[in-house]
Amino acid sequence: MKKALIWIIVGVVIVLLVIFKPSNKDNAGSGQKQQSTQTAILVEGRVVRQSTVSNTISVTGSILSNEEVALQSQVAGIVEHIYFTEGTHVNKGDMLIKIDDSQLQAQLQKDEVGKQLAQITEERQKKLLAINGISQQDYDIALNNLNSIEADIKLLQVQIGYTEIRAPFDGTVGLRNVSEGSYVSQNTVLVNLEETTPVKIDFYVPEKYLGMVQKNDTINFSIGSYNNVFKGNIYAIDPKVDESTRSMHIRALADNKAGKLLPGAFTNINIQLNHSTQSIMIPTEAVIPQISGQIAYISKNGKVSSAPIVLGIRTDSTVEVMSGIDMGDTVITRGLQFIHPGSIVKFKNVR
Repeated sequence: MKKALIWIIVGVVIVLLVIFKPSNKDNAGSGQKQQSTQTAILVEGRVVRQSTVSNTISVTGSILSNEEVALQSQVAGIVEHIYFTEGTHVNKGDMLIKIDDSQLQAQLQKDEVGKQLAQITEERQKKLLAINGISQQDYDIALNNLNSIEADIKLLQVQIGYTEIRAPFDGTVGLRNVSEGSYVSQNTVLVNLEETTPVKIDFYVPEKYLGMVQKNDTINFSIGSYNNVFKGNIYAIDPKVDESTRSMHIRALADNKAGKLLPGAFTNINIQLNHSTQSIMIPTEAVIPQISGQIAYISKNGKVSSAPIVLGIRTDSTVEVMSGIDMGDTVITRGLQFIHPGSIVKFKNVR
């Protein structure tokens, strides 16, 4: 009787355990809920919206004269006279320096006398030829002698012209390197002549902007000695990319009526390439470099996924996304080192 009672109690306990045992489904749901709560990672993000952005690039450059030349003599000799004052404006054709030409002038006078005699001889021989008094050969010799002297005279006149150093264009003369009485050779730089109204702005732009910079584009630039912002217009783009720097050589013209822009000065240049009103901009810290490109982490329903992106314009703190992200997506900007695709996240700050 006692043994039968024990077996009855054991049976009742087994029945109760079977009735009140938690199901596997309930355990799994509870475990997932607990796991979700435990693995949620705190991050920061930004909701993607349309932005207005100016595509501006900044480069450095130099100011050049519109026209410049180092004046040199084409003949050697003594400086006879200097007609200009250093640092003043001169006009095209103005006499600047005169080289002594006395020796050339003496040779010219000698040849002029020889020419007169050769002309008389040629005329006399021509008359004799007409009456068969001389041969054709004798007349040809007299004529050739006259032509030779005339050629020598023209050569001397050209050389005498070389002794007059004249301004090839309107401009400002610099500091002279010679004085009256100085002996100059053909390699001696006498003075520099600069035309500085307008001036050229010389600079280089990275190759990636090829096709985005065009003739007549406006540039804004500044120089260290002034707080003013000056404007210029691009007038020429070198058709070849520099192989060593992978950049394009560009020049612009800027008005310089005030005379503030001096050739050789360093300048900071800003070029506005275009203006967009339909751009998707995200913070630069949200971009994750990959071997095959760039990605960004976005959150959908609290779960992380990676989005391959194509980048466009960059600013100081943001970058344009050409494709890969849609309006309204939430891009993760902080806590990126703790997450991966599939991570559960919780936002402590969303802008």
